[in-house]
Amino acid sequence: MHKKLFGIVCSILAISLLGACGLLVGEPFIDPVPQAVITQSFSERSIVDLRSYPTPDDGSAFTNFVIFYRIYVSSVNPSPTTIGDNHTFSVINPTLNSDFLNIHPRIDNEELIGENMHNVFSGRQFRYLALENYDITQVLGREFFARSVGERIIEFDFDFTTGRIPVMRIGSSTNPNRQVYNLLRANSHQGIGAFAPQPEHRRFINSPELRSSENINLRINADVADRSGIVAAERRYTYAAMFIVAVGMSSGTFSNVYSTPAMIHVFRLPDES
Repeated sequence: MHKKLFGIVCSILAISLLGACGLLVGEPFIDPVPQAVITQSFSERSIVDLRSYPTPDDGSAFTNFVIFYRIYVSSVNPSPTTIGDNHTFSVINPTLNSDFLNIHPRIDNEELIGENMHNVFSGRQFRYLALENYDITQVLGREFFARSVGERIIEFDFDFTTGRIPVMRIGSSTNPNRQVYNLLRANSHQGIGAFAPQPEHRRFINSPELRSSENINLRINADVADRSGIVAAERRYTYAAMFIVAVGMSSGTFSNVYSTPAMIHVFRLPDES
């Protein structure tokens, strides 16, 4: 009788603890990317150091990392040394600040483990980052961990020299053969549908087509947030906010399970040549 009662109590405690974390009973825990492993440099570069991230074994539910992004039209180019404070976000675009304030409490928050990050980011019109000529779910999936531990570093380079194409590099900076991928905007979004971004090349390049108010709608530039109260001549800059989330698959429900997010950076997009 005592053993049975002890088992019931343990079950209740387990359910309570899982519920407190946001995880349903039986759902796997997906390790988040700690904010502390991300180094931001000015408004053009960020390094995500995953050398200490747990290597997924055969029994792990981990499938891949995803990167959510949203682009913001702006009339200002603030000092890059202040790009990380949310006062600057408000100056760039009030919607950027609103998005940041909504997402920030989830970063490194162990009480919100298990929250559906697809819904969180989709609800704020974020999209999934893509790569040119590569499937990003594979590049940032289990094959990422086939590299030696020292090569598990992701660098995002938004060098805003006119005409430069923003890229993602994987590998240590001392590796002359590290892989380089051109970043692409989305043209579809799971659960939302397709759109036709302009310009058609879909690269993260600041251009009149990208920041045109006529193109900012769910059919064309659905990944762009406009800024009201500025005239056409002031619509000179665009910025991209990016967050990284680890994703896994529940063996019980076959649905995605998410880690909490980490903020990669807010990048200023380079001008087209």
